[in-house]
Amino acid sequence: MVEDELASFGRRGTVTVVPRSARGLSLGGDPARLLLHPVEDFLPEPAVVDRLADAFTREGLTVEARSEAGLTVSGENGLVEEVFGSPVVPVRNKYIRESVRYELCAPGTLRSRLHPELITEVRAPRAGFELAPSAVPPLPHTAGYLRLPEDAARLAGADRLHAAGIRGDGVRVVMVDTGLYDHPHHRAHGYTTAVVPALSPLDPRSDERGHGTAMSALLLAVAPGVSLTMVKMAGEAFSFPVAAFQRAAQLEPDIISCSWGTLREEPHLHLEVAAAVRRGITVLFAAGNGSTDRRNAMFQSVATPGALTVGGVHVGPGGELRASDLASSYRSAVFPGRTVPDVCGPCGMLPNGDYIVFPTQPGCLFDRRNSSYDGTAPDDGWLVSSGTSGATAYAAGVAALAVQQGIGQGRALRTEDLVSACLPVTQGRSITGDDCGGVCPNHAVGHGLLTV
Repeated sequence: MVEDELASFGRRGTVTVVPRSARGLSLGGDPARLLLHPVEDFLPEPAVVDRLADAFTREGLTVEARSEAGLTVSGENGLVEEVFGSPVVPVRNKYIRESVRYELCAPGTLRSRLHPELITEVRAPRAGFELAPSAVPPLPHTAGYLRLPEDAARLAGADRLHAAGIRGDGVRVVMVDTGLYDHPHHRAHGYTTAVVPALSPLDPRSDERGHGTAMSALLLAVAPGVSLTMVKMAGEAFSFPVAAFQRAAQLEPDIISCSWGTLREEPHLHLEVAAAVRRGITVLFAAGNGSTDRRNAMFQSVATPGALTVGGVHVGPGGELRASDLASSYRSAVFPGRTVPDVCGPCGMLPNGDYIVFPTQPGCLFDRRNSSYDGTAPDDGWLVSSGTSGATAYAAGVAALAVQQGIGQGRALRTEDLVSACLPVTQGRSITGDDCGGVCPNHAVGHGLLTV
């Protein structure tokens, strides 16, 4: 319940702590500095993170998540104010109208009285938003829906690999999303899954929004043998992307899949992502369903160099490929020279993206919302949708099959590792106005539809 979450996070504050780097460099508000210096120039000595974690714990605070780049710390707001100079309290987001969303903010200046010499910045964490088409009046359905797992495996060409025993076995995948409900669909297919909350107040047994449950089913359709851990970053009203990504990196997976963006800029997230890629973790982010990384935009996509960005391609009933007019493409405003997307996964078209039948938590936010136009009931645990969220989950499954086959040789996968497996897409236009122009690669779809 939103009221319970509001009460919990009203009592308990959460902050992001950025340690001082060993070489004195800081991203500050300019993530583009990652283009000028190696990632390690922005990282602290390992002992610094340990020292800060110990100090905060002794003070009675909880270190919710930590990485080599930073920490997420929480505690009763009286204690947070005592240690960091201000409480961190919920504020209603006035711009998201289809659901109730809150963010955290600090009324006063945040600074640590513990080891200030070791800390560059303390800040209230930005919220995240899961990517899904907006609810608009439906149009008549003109094409059949894709069913999981068989249609996703067929589109990827993965069914042939599955028959040969290449199913993602031994590959560790973490999905950062809204949670993972214990759905009969997942049980029926024998998937290996676990759930870890990004913050202790988040209930790992529930997926109040339902987005993560749906996305996990698409990833597992392509790579059913992976060991999948869901890091739950959100309840119904609050979300914590940086803490969740830190928690994901702590698990030391092969792949981290992220079908979401952030509300407003979150510069420190780019350092967390770059540090994970440096450690050999393949990181995927959705290109967005209309969002970009323009710095004045409310909804921000994530295009950290080294991460794989995933756009959308619609596969018609006859197999024809077309850039999805629901999916974003753009030239990064944060990282000059960076173009998005790198590759694409399957994605529906405007207005609703009705394309793939997903399992979800019965009665969750997306089950209720999508039922107004997708032909399912508001409490049946199924929805029809798509977007670059699903495209990213699909691409993460393809990446898992690549990792099992030794592609990348233990480092993070790069775009060039996957180019030969992309089908060219030469027709269509993205939601942000890029036209394929009869050639591929192109700005609308990058290198095209990723397959195995």
